[in-house]
Order: sequence, then C-alpha cells, then structure tokens
Amino acid sequence: MDVRKRINAGFLGLVVLLAVTVGGWLSTTIREGHGQDMYAEVRRGIGLFGRIYEEIAHRYVEPIAVDKFVQRGIEAMLESLDPYTVLVEKEESAELQIMTQGRYGGVGMRIGMRNGWPTVVEPPFEGTPALRAGIREGDQIIEVDGVSTKGLSVSETAARLRGPKGTPVTIKIQRPGVDEPLEFQLIRDEIHPKDVTYAGIVRDGVGLIKLSRFSRNAGQEVREAIQQLQAQGARALILDLRNNPGGMLEAAVEVAENFVPKGELIVSTHGRVKEAEQEFRSQTNPVWYGKPLAILVNRYSASASEIVAGCIQDLDLGVIIGSPTYGKGLVQTVVPLDRDTAVKITTAKYYIPSGRLIQKPGVFNRESGVFLQDSLAASDSSRIYHTRNGRLVRGGGGITPDILVAEDSLNALQAALLMKSMLFNFAVEYATRHPELPRDFTVDDTIIEEFRRFLERNNFDYKVEGEESLDQFRQVAEKAGFLASLEPGLKQIDQILKQVKAKEFESSLHFIREELQREIAAKLWGTRGAVEATFDDDQALLRAVEILGNEQTYTSILRGSPKPATAKR
Repeated sequence: MDVRKRINAGFLGLVVLLAVTVGGWLSTTIREGHGQDMYAEVRRGIGLFGRIYEEIAHRYVEPIAVDKFVQRGIEAMLESLDPYTVLVEKEESAELQIMTQGRYGGVGMRIGMRNGWPTVVEPPFEGTPALRAGIREGDQIIEVDGVSTKGLSVSETAARLRGPKGTPVTIKIQRPGVDEPLEFQLIRDEIHPKDVTYAGIVRDGVGLIKLSRFSRNAGQEVREAIQQLQAQGARALILDLRNNPGGMLEAAVEVAENFVPKGELIVSTHGRVKEAEQEFRSQTNPVWYGKPLAILVNRYSASASEIVAGCIQDLDLGVIIGSPTYGKGLVQTVVPLDRDTAVKITTAKYYIPSGRLIQKPGVFNRESGVFLQDSLAASDSSRIYHTRNGRLVRGGGGITPDILVAEDSLNALQAALLMKSMLFNFAVEYATRHPELPRDFTVDDTIIEEFRRFLERNNFDYKVEGEESLDQFRQVAEKAGFLASLEPGLKQIDQILKQVKAKEFESSLHFIREELQREIAAKLWGTRGAVEATFDDDQALLRAVEILGNEQTYTSILRGSPKPATAKR
C-alpha cells in the first residue's frame, strides 16, 4: 500500500469514528434548535482534521507511522471529554466480550504480573483445562506455544492463551520449588468465569456472598448463592461488594432484583438523547426480602456496585457498612467500529431511587474548553435527599455507608511488600514446603521469622519518607566533591533509617500476619480458604455480623434512629 492509499485509509477510519461518535446525538442536537449549523460544523471539523492529517503525513520532516498518528489524534480528542470516553482496542474489546457474554474460549486461569513474569494469581476456575492439568496459583508462565512471555504484558499473554474451543495450546511453566520448567499441552474449552467468588455461612446463621464483578451472569449467580445459603439455614445475609469495580448496568439491575420488590425503581439514567432516558424497575420477585441484609462497600466499590448499594440504602432494604464508595455514575455506550476496535462513549448518568446522582463532581475535562454549557457539570453535592423511611442522605456522588468502618492506610513497608509481591511469593514457597498445614493454622512467630529470612534472601528493601531526598543529596555532594566530609554524619542517618525500618516492621506485624494467613490459605485451599482465613480479622465483616445479630440495632438504623458509634480499629 503506497503512502497516499494508507493516508486515505486512515482518514476514512477517522471519518467513520467521527460519524459514529456524533451520529448518536446529531439529530437530537438539531431538534434542540441548532438547525443545519451543526451539520456544517461537523463537516468543517472532519475536513480540517483530514487536511491537517494528510499534509503532515506528506510533508513532516521525518517519516511517521500514519496509523499511529491518527490514533494519537483520536485519543487526544477523547481525552478532552472525560476519563471514560475511550478507544477500545483488540485486547480490551476481548475483555468487554467476556463481560457481556459471560464466557470465552481459553484454559481458565486468571493471571497477573509478578516478578516480571505473567503469573497465575488465583487458583484456576473449577472444571477448566488448567485445573484438570494441575496448574497452580503462583506458577509463572514463561512460554505460550513456544513464544517467551518475557516482556509481554498480562493482556498480551492472555490473548495467546485464549482461542476457540477445541484448539490446542502448549504452556511452559516455572514452578517454585521445581528446578526444571513444566510443559502442559491443553485443549481450550469454553470458560464461564464466576462473578460470585464465595458463598458460605460466616457464623450464627449469617451468610456471606462475595461478588467480584458484574458480568452477564452476576444476577443469576447471586440468586443461586442466596438459595444455597437459605438451604443451609441462613437467617441473615451479607453481600460483599468491596473492591468490586462494577460492570454491566443490566447485571446490576439483575443483582438488585434479588432484594427489591417487583415493580420498584432500581436505577434511572439521564442524558442528552432520548435513548439515554431510561428507568430500570425490578421485573421479578425477590428471593431475599424482609430479612436482615448488610452490604459491604469500600472506596474501590464503583459503578454497578454503587447502583446496588445505593438502591438498597434508598429503599431501606438493608444496612450499608464500610467506607464511602468510589463515585462512578456515568453510563458508557460501546459502539463497535470494526472487528477489533470500538469506542466507549459516556452517554448518560446513573440516578438511584431517591434521586441522588452517583457520580462525583469534577470528572469532565472542562479545561479543554469543548463544553458549551454547564449541564454535564451540575452537581447535587449540596442537596439533601431522603430514603423510603425518611432517613436523610446527601448527594455529591458515591454512597456513604450507614455504618462507617475506617479502612487501614498502608505505610511505606506494607505498600512495598504488596507492590513487590513479597507476601504472595513467600506464601507460594511456604505452601509448597508445608502441604500438610491444617486449615486452622495461625501465622505464628516461627512463620514470621521465616518471612524475615525470606526478605533478606531476596534483598528486599524500600524507601521511607525522606530517603529519596537523602539519596539525591548524596549525589549532589559527590558531584560537588564534599561527600567524604559528610560521610560520618550520613552514616549516622543511615543507622537511624535502619532503626525506623525495624520499628515499622514491628508495627506492621498485625498486617503481615493477616496477609500471610490469607495468602497461604489461598495457595493451599483456593479462594474459599482465602476468604475464610479473614473471618476473625475483617472489621467490616465482624461489624456486619454484630448488627445483623441484633434485631433492635438493625431496625433502628433503617428507621433512622440515632446511629451506633462509628467503628474504629
């Protein structure tokens, strides 16, 4: 393809994108009174963009990749709007397909980056080729079909693992404690990832359901989990939406239908075009209604999680416990452009039954100057709303729990242990050496001492506050030639920093024990073991069990009586 043909093809793609982007609202804009001026503005904009694109591609002093050039232009255009209006390319498109269809062709592993290699970060899904072959959490994927994964991203590795059902894939794995790499020849199958990652009785007839995301099957999975717990004698229920980033709007509605009476409003959407004005009401009878219910949320509960939590709060169907949620209440419509590319466009906002807007203010890029009016920026942060029982709730985005349980903030050591996968890696090694560990084990001083030695062997280190500035000062002093005269004083500071780090380790022992307990349990007994290992230390969960176990307290919260004191650790 010559340069001119490539330019024309790229420009045609841009025109298609612009047509799709503006096409959905063009007729509505005209109806609003702009007349044919908008058509003319769009034509002029496309023509100007295309002319600049073509001239630069022909005349720029250095050769340019014209396809990447137009992509950068598209990305810059979308960035002028909001963080959620984005171009979705092949790998992200595959993730969207999994979310909307609830299945994919692959081997059934969830992978993440650990120590520079794609690594199996959770036990493989039940009944999948990976689980049947004996692949474990902690296995490093070093080759897929003879291609090294060193330097590949997680999404690139995942793309190589996925494929049509019935097709083969050869995976080479490096397993901790095993000298030689292991080779697995798997046949891909249709994988159905589970959104409900745990369902069980915590204690005293209180059931727990952990929902990790909202894909196509979330509503049905929650319904089945509730029925399972009811059969086990559950008299109260906790739905854990912490760290759940959301997903499909339809899935959020279907999850809420398990608790909301038929005909009740769950959520509504409002935007500029007629199609964005929708109400979503429960279409089925709930399976859990009029019984004690608690919803756990935190700052990473977003979007669909906030729809469910907000709906339950507004209708006084349960108690919300945890920390304030993320505040993501914008609706994205996915518009396919070709087989591998789509554009996600923010088309509406979510409003829960009381009328509150979920979205926090300040998300739209008003500094770009592309907005003509303030309708999208309007915030309800100063408004007061009321629940079904008359309880006062405020706008301003996100869901504020009825019972606040403060989240622990990470210190420098704790953040470094997580970022460098030290806890994960130690747990993989320890579980390999101790497969006989009983389920009721505790992380005692012996394990903590082993962990200290593990950190030393792996040369673990991190920076405390001010240490980077000290390193920079050393460099300046060395260049200036007076470092030697400062060394005695700097060595004293180094000793102080070592003492600070030693004290930080001691003050973090509770965190380290909790994390090691969960990680080791996960490696030995899977996700179920990991969840159950947190029961005795999860403050929000313990608070929920306490409230659900006291009918008077639970009822007083929903009726708007004085709230119990905020829980603190």
